[in-house]
Amino acid sequence: MAITDPDIYEIGEYRGIDIFVPGALVEREVDGNRLFRVLLLTGAGFALVIAITFVMAIFLVAAGLIAIDLVTFAIYFAPWTFLILSIASLGFIVPPIFDARRRSMPLGDIGIKSDSPVIDVLLGLLVGGVMLGLNFIVTYIINTTVGIPDDGSGDMFLASDPMELVAWVVVMFVVVGFSEELLFRGFLQRRMEIYFRSKNKNYRFWTLVITSFIFATVHLDLIGLPVRFMLGIFLGYLAQKRKYSILGPTVAHGFNNAAVVILTSMGF
Repeated sequence: MAITDPDIYEIGEYRGIDIFVPGALVEREVDGNRLFRVLLLTGAGFALVIAITFVMAIFLVAAGLIAIDLVTFAIYFAPWTFLILSIASLGFIVPPIFDARRRSMPLGDIGIKSDSPVIDVLLGLLVGGVMLGLNFIVTYIINTTVGIPDDGSGDMFLASDPMELVAWVVVMFVVVGFSEELLFRGFLQRRMEIYFRSKNKNYRFWTLVITSFIFATVHLDLIGLPVRFMLGIFLGYLAQKRKYSILGPTVAHGFNNAAVVILTSMGF
């Protein structure tokens, strides 16, 4: 359903979730059918990223940036390869933008907005720093408890030169952070919160938990699932507190990821 009343946000029954953009058409009700379509579109975003990655990998093999040893089936990656593949994350933004345009909704309805950009950026940096610290702590606990050996998987984040390191930082903020926050927080979590609002008094909590679990699951990393679930909680909570502007979560997400690349490249 869409509304045009610029004062509807002040109505008490809707207070607590910023789902309205004054003077614009915005989504205020999500039923079961709508939520199912939102989940399908979220899955479509994931499928699109996988498809783009596969196509890009074929071209990289042809270009000699990915080599496969047909005897041992070992795969070798040239510098910049993982960075190039990470651009496939842009596939996440296609379904939510397509849906917003099809329904004549403004991009602010999927989180591309900010009433206080400076505050959003500062909060993003703060939350990103907390996320980074907990990221390393939880990862260390999991690795030591489960006894996971170093398989070299972290090498994908090693920058071969300063230019590649700078490119990684930019991509983590502009591509990975933005695209994932647009899909999972601005699009999916926001609509899931609207759906649960009339069904459970703890709707914000359950929305946060479910969305964070989906976010962690789509990374297809069972060992890393607890860490990504935790990060999803932080990002989702920040989105809730900032009225579903994804600027803060994007900065926090990008900061955490970029810092991991920098520290990994430095040998930490």
